[in-house]
Amino acid sequence: MTRPVRTLVYTICTPTNVASAIGCIQIRSADAEDLDLFLSNARIDAPIGSPVLRDFFGIDRGLAVRWNENTLDLFPHGGPAIMRKIAGELETHGLKRADSAAYPESADEIEQRMLETLARAASPRAIELLLDQPKRWRAHDGGDLADSDVLSRLVTPPLVAAVGPANIGKSTLLNALAGRSVSIVADVPGTTRDHVGALLDLGGLVVRYLDTPGLLPDARGIDRAAIDAADLAVSSADLVLACGDREHPPPAEVCARSGGAVIRVCLRADLGEAGWGPDAVVCAQDGTGLAELAVLIRDCLVPPGSINDERPWRFWNDSDEPGVSSARVP
Repeated sequence: MTRPVRTLVYTICTPTNVASAIGCIQIRSADAEDLDLFLSNARIDAPIGSPVLRDFFGIDRGLAVRWNENTLDLFPHGGPAIMRKIAGELETHGLKRADSAAYPESADEIEQRMLETLARAASPRAIELLLDQPKRWRAHDGGDLADSDVLSRLVTPPLVAAVGPANIGKSTLLNALAGRSVSIVADVPGTTRDHVGALLDLGGLVVRYLDTPGLLPDARGIDRAAIDAADLAVSSADLVLACGDREHPPPAEVCARSGGAVIRVCLRADLGEAGWGPDAVVCAQDGTGLAELAVLIRDCLVPPGSINDERPWRFWNDSDEPGVSSARVP
């Protein structure tokens, strides 16, 4: 009769809530015979000290590394679905998930959560701030916290939607901010008939930028449908760039429907000064005002006062799964 594995536990050592190229699952045992038995049952031949390419339960194929008699690492592809399926198979084989989570080098639960968040933070500006959080939480006296709604934009890129009349240079603006060709540019109204998006690093803040179709009077058919879809994006955007030029002010009705902040941007500044009081003036062709606009967007979404706030920041969600007990975290 085959005895059951008794001392085996596994730990998911990479973030479980985002996709990554390679995942890591560590399997440990206090009894080397238990690990040998598991490898035999799972049909994973992994000699000590020799990385080998192996099949994992018919789910995926990846690297298996047995570091010593008691420790084995599996490196499958890091998609959340694959990681969940492999974890399920491990539990079918009698393994239990360890209470200790990823990042065993961390000193406490806050540091574990910080390292997990750091691994998926989109913005360079998040790095220094996150690294300082364990120290701030250890000194926390129970008072107020920094604004999590604002600072979370450093981890998950906020949505910026550019709206305005057709054929005023919105797509050229996106290409200029991105430093590459993202949108189709032409002197024909309606060239952009759907959202065109990109991730942009604006002075250390990464944003999801949507270039919406130009607003055409009496639009019908596909143009009308595209504009209606743009309205939905505007209502959910964290920031709207209400664009116009010297002769075409930004659409007041769209700004009124915005769910977030609004910056009024005058494009094609080389054509002359606008009389409608823009917040930013830009000429995407020669770069005039581009750097200033990038800073304005960044500081509107994550103000310097929030960055410089020395209070701790609750940078995790209870739905995050770094492998620590949220009940014990402040």
